[in-house]
Amino acid sequence: MQLKRYKVVPGTEYGTPKEVWGFRTRPRRTPPAVIAEQFIAANSKLLGSKGLSLHRVRQIESLGAHHVIFQQRLRRLPIQRAYITVHLGKEGSIYLVKNRAVPRDFLDPTADFAISESAARKKALLSVASRSKSIRVVKTEQMWFPVKSVLRPAYRVRIQKRRPSADWVIFVDGATGRVLRKYDNLSEAVFALVFDPNPVIALRSARRLVHKGKPHLPPEAAYVRVRLQALTSRVRIDGRRVNTGLTRYRVKLKGIEHSVPGDHLELKFPSSHRSFEEVMAYFHIDRAMGYLESLGYRGRRLAIFRDPLVINANGTKDDNSWYSPHDRSITFGTGGVDDAEDAEIILHEFGHAIQDAICPGFGQSLEAAAMGEGFGDYFAASFFADKKPRRYQTSIGTWDGVTDTEHNPPCVRRVDEPLTFESFDRSDGAEHENGQIWSAALWEIRKALGRDIADRIILESHFQLDGFTTFARGARAIIDADRNLYRGRNLDCLRRVFRRRGIGPVE
Repeated sequence: MQLKRYKVVPGTEYGTPKEVWGFRTRPRRTPPAVIAEQFIAANSKLLGSKGLSLHRVRQIESLGAHHVIFQQRLRRLPIQRAYITVHLGKEGSIYLVKNRAVPRDFLDPTADFAISESAARKKALLSVASRSKSIRVVKTEQMWFPVKSVLRPAYRVRIQKRRPSADWVIFVDGATGRVLRKYDNLSEAVFALVFDPNPVIALRSARRLVHKGKPHLPPEAAYVRVRLQALTSRVRIDGRRVNTGLTRYRVKLKGIEHSVPGDHLELKFPSSHRSFEEVMAYFHIDRAMGYLESLGYRGRRLAIFRDPLVINANGTKDDNSWYSPHDRSITFGTGGVDDAEDAEIILHEFGHAIQDAICPGFGQSLEAAAMGEGFGDYFAASFFADKKPRRYQTSIGTWDGVTDTEHNPPCVRRVDEPLTFESFDRSDGAEHENGQIWSAALWEIRKALGRDIADRIILESHFQLDGFTTFARGARAIIDADRNLYRGRNLDCLRRVFRRRGIGPVE
């Protein structure tokens, strides 16, 4: 039962893996709960579970597997979100473990309960409505609440409200009375129609999208239905990561009819509607931010973005979009094909926001400005490559540039041009052309190393750059990032790429 070969998703607080995967134990006919308990005991060092109080609280059976959930307790009280879940096939073979347990070294609470349950209920009520006859406390329970890597005594207070309907869950610090967290369980799911990334890719060609040399309104088949994640408002399209507050004529969620009363909201705007671009910008930037978090850039210490990124989805009638370091906002233009109708243009501009968040003032020299444009193109191409037919994988903005006559297939730019640093143009205004040298080098790295490794080392390299950086320093930063993240496993490959592109010296 003890694992020798496996893969992990690392945790951020305790030094233990958040997930263990990439293995499969031998089949057993023992009851699933017993197998799960024996597995946890055999791998306690890996999971950090030695000596923990784990109680089986649920066993779920799906079509092809069993899922056994263990809740962690301390001093007979549950620890919020501290659990180990063991997933095993019907034949009794374990293949995945999710681990949120708090190891013994972190189990000393920083305080004890000092306020009463009654006081905690009052604090919770005040946090959602100071005066209301339509509100009541449904349940209160004691627990331990992890804050970073320490445990706080807490009361979990559930409050129901009739007008407007709400079902609040509020965690109140049991020592100080401070509200640690609160959320509304009745927050409605919001679904929307978007292009992902654009109509050309959805339809596999531009044949149905151009009529007499002009863009044609995309058909129904070009859209996909998605859920808008991380929303924090029940009135506007605002979320934990993205805020569309600069957009004119914003969507009012309260005015949208439910597809099923009390179920969820459907935003069925076609691309011709003024609200479509707001939905597009929110969805794609929020998802891209979620991707950065999945790479490890999350939490108070490692998050690239600490505040929501502000969006103006239709801020200019020009055929132009930009990121403003001063306002930390992105503005999209509506000239030609609306820029926010093409998710690759959205993520190109988001690339500038990433660089400024990591390295404020990035792009103040000719080479740094070119690297900014090149990285934006690379990030968009890398993010959507797996969704695109091979013919379009290295093309950026195939909808925004659908009438282009310079490239085949038509697009705004490509990330595989056969360019070297020798062709760098020192004249003003050439940053997009020069950026294709950098994006081609980054794309070559991705082809050689794969998306996960390439994206990680390229993003990580930005932390040692400055606003006046050069191609050579950017290349050295990527090499340093590989040393830091992968112990230099890919150095020979990286050196070859930069040598072919005439970028250097790198060491």
